[in-house]
Amino acid sequence: MDALHGLRVLVAGEDPKTLDAARTGLTAEGAHIRVCDADPGSVVAAVASDPPDAVLALDESEERLRAGLDPLGLMIGPPVVPVLDVVGPRDPFDAIAARRLSALVQLHALRERAAELEGVIAAQAVSRRRELEAAQVDGLRRLALAAEYRDDNTHEHTERVGHMAAQLARGVGLGDRMVWLVREAAPLHDLGKIAIPDSILLKPGKLSDGEYEVVKTHALLGARVLAGAESELLEVADKIVRHHHERWDGGGYPDGLAGDEIPAVARITAVADVFDVLVHERPYKDSWTVEAAAEEIRKGAGTQFDPAVVEAFDALGPAGWRPEVQPL
Repeated sequence: MDALHGLRVLVAGEDPKTLDAARTGLTAEGAHIRVCDADPGSVVAAVASDPPDAVLALDESEERLRAGLDPLGLMIGPPVVPVLDVVGPRDPFDAIAARRLSALVQLHALRERAAELEGVIAAQAVSRRRELEAAQVDGLRRLALAAEYRDDNTHEHTERVGHMAAQLARGVGLGDRMVWLVREAAPLHDLGKIAIPDSILLKPGKLSDGEYEVVKTHALLGARVLAGAESELLEVADKIVRHHHERWDGGGYPDGLAGDEIPAVARITAVADVFDVLVHERPYKDSWTVEAAAEEIRKGAGTQFDPAVVEAFDALGPAGWRPEVQPL
């Protein structure tokens, strides 16, 4: 059986004798042969008009031909096979040369197929990741809502904090991916309040020292729910839940972290959370005006809050401080 039965080969070269020898030998092995000169433009035009299974480069022009046929290196188009990979300088285009050419064409096809399969696998992985993240986001929102219903009369505190935290994340220069993560994770900051008794959480007056210590446990309790997660989204949520009550000067809780020791996502959420609490009524306090709350945030720069986050907060201005959730 002919080694090249049915294979379509474009032979590119300048020497008439070599072209004729290649055409005669490969045709004898069952290939369908076309010839053209070795100019890349001519080869590209020939391939475009009738795509071959392989291009056999008879001159030292295979790199130029590859660059013309596949300028981005995407492994598209027919393989360009140097003639010396198929036959020696003084050897005939015989059955041995035909088998070598056939093997090289098959190898290219296998590599091309492998690349296609890798693309399919990568696309499936991205799809699974998106599906997993969608499920995680839904779960986080439900958990946040459960916590929110404990002590917020409007049931919108978590969404407002998430929105402002995302604006602040963008303001301090975090990338789009992290801005999105903060937007989805920040609403979970008070997850641990689910475990705080109503008698303390909803107490209308000032808390006793003991009651305040109980409230402070919500940071650790919430973090326990999220600890050990391998998801990037849940890792960000864990940092926010555990550390959003840390202070820039080290006087916060639960770990007494200071400055840059506090995860950036928690420093951002802290400003968004405090501001929103100040401008909304709670069982234990009246609402503040937006202007008074903004001034309180400014006063906390360098002590309670990261100065860079406060600067980003100030840059939002009154329009950005509006309590309604606005599109980013």
